[in-house]
Amino acid sequence: MLKMEQRTLEDKILLVITATATLILLPFLISSIISGDKANTIVDGIAVGGFFTVFMGALITSKVTFFNGLFAAIAYINILLGIYIKGAGLIYWLFPIIIASFYLLPTAVANLLNFLLISIAFFLTYEQFDSFTLPRIFSALTVTVIFSLICSIFMKNKNRQLSEKDKTNQLQNNILELIASSSKLSTILSAVAHAVENELPNIMCSILLVDKTGKHLVLGAAPNLPDYYKEAIEGLVISQGHSSSGTAAYTKKRLIIDDVTTHPYWAYYQELIKKVKLVACWSEPIVDNQGNLLGVLSIYHRKLLPSKATNFKLIEQFVNLVRIALEQEETAQIIWQQANYDSLTNLPNRYLLHEQLASAIANAQREKKQVTIAMLDLDKFKYVNDSLGHDAGDTVLIECSKRIQGCIRKNDIAARLGGDEFIIVLVGTERREDIEKIGLKLSNELAKPYFIQDTNVYCTASIGIALYPNDAQSIDTLIKNADNAMYSAKTQGRNNIHFFIDNL
Repeated sequence: MLKMEQRTLEDKILLVITATATLILLPFLISSIISGDKANTIVDGIAVGGFFTVFMGALITSKVTFFNGLFAAIAYINILLGIYIKGAGLIYWLFPIIIASFYLLPTAVANLLNFLLISIAFFLTYEQFDSFTLPRIFSALTVTVIFSLICSIFMKNKNRQLSEKDKTNQLQNNILELIASSSKLSTILSAVAHAVENELPNIMCSILLVDKTGKHLVLGAAPNLPDYYKEAIEGLVISQGHSSSGTAAYTKKRLIIDDVTTHPYWAYYQELIKKVKLVACWSEPIVDNQGNLLGVLSIYHRKLLPSKATNFKLIEQFVNLVRIALEQEETAQIIWQQANYDSLTNLPNRYLLHEQLASAIANAQREKKQVTIAMLDLDKFKYVNDSLGHDAGDTVLIECSKRIQGCIRKNDIAARLGGDEFIIVLVGTERREDIEKIGLKLSNELAKPYFIQDTNVYCTASIGIALYPNDAQSIDTLIKNADNAMYSAKTQGRNNIHFFIDNL
């Protein structure tokens, strides 16, 4: 049995009406039984028993449509039976039955049944009313039917709007939950595109994002666009007159094109339009709070929708969700960058190094290979800082990081530990001669002059090397041994390379 908060509005209305009718009629049934009036007892008993049966059935099974019809049938039959047995005195019960019928039955069915109800009731009672009362009762019932019909239509429209709003809110809440849980951006954008397509009929949605150059749009999500269409819009140029999305991105303004088959912005894509059977395109730019373009949300119509304010308001709401997701993604990337990379050289810092080194060692262990750690410290760097200033020192560190990256392969790792200390991880380099060759290359490259403040500055490097698994099994011990080897290189005159040995 469903809880009340899980039931539909129609379900709740039926339960309230049947419960109320049962409670109202129950005293009449008891009174009829006590007075011994068999006719009233039969009429009231059928009503109370029938309404209570409907109440229990709706409560247990939630078959609203069936029990709505059953309730209406019991009410109609019972009131006509009562009028036939007891006469015109019960005709006033037609008013609540007429009102309730418009909430329980489809409008057309309620109109037809109410016409029959009033006709039969008057056929049974017209001789019991005088010429003054009869037309007034008939007029009152007619007015009740008309007012109930109007209220029913209004309420059903209102309920439909509320239902659509609830549906939209649920979709938006689901997207916000994805954003709050830091789901993948692709997942969030696909959810937005699906939600837009769910809200607007006969459309397909795409979300294009600005690339790193700021000159092109790349695909973020387009779950229901054909693959050949996705390929056509990938890398779309941001410029005036270049399709709807490209122009909306360029102007940062909404663009509505109701006929893409004749519009000049779509001249280049006519074959594609015919293939996908598009008739119109609405494009809404995605702009952050500082006015920077983030992307474009475009809606492709196979059947043109009316350009209603409610449609554009809905699109704006989903565009705002995309903006929030993109801004959060950017913030998360900045935080991750700051947490894992050195701000001066953009090399991985100590924390990311440990993560990358752990992965490299795990792979080496699985494949029974070697990992080489080279600890590097700049000689006489303190002299540069003290004599030329910290800006000059920063320039040396930045240039040093570039030279290090130029000496190693893409799958090797270079990181800055802090100060003038760097560490290099050589992955898959097995032979000692190859390691020495790379070390010598690093040493020679770093010994070249740095041109700072119109003068040549020299900073050589002392390099210590330790090998996994021969010199250490753990990361901390491996780094410590490489560090000891590096200090041994310094004590031997600097600008030197030294391998770790156990008796260092």
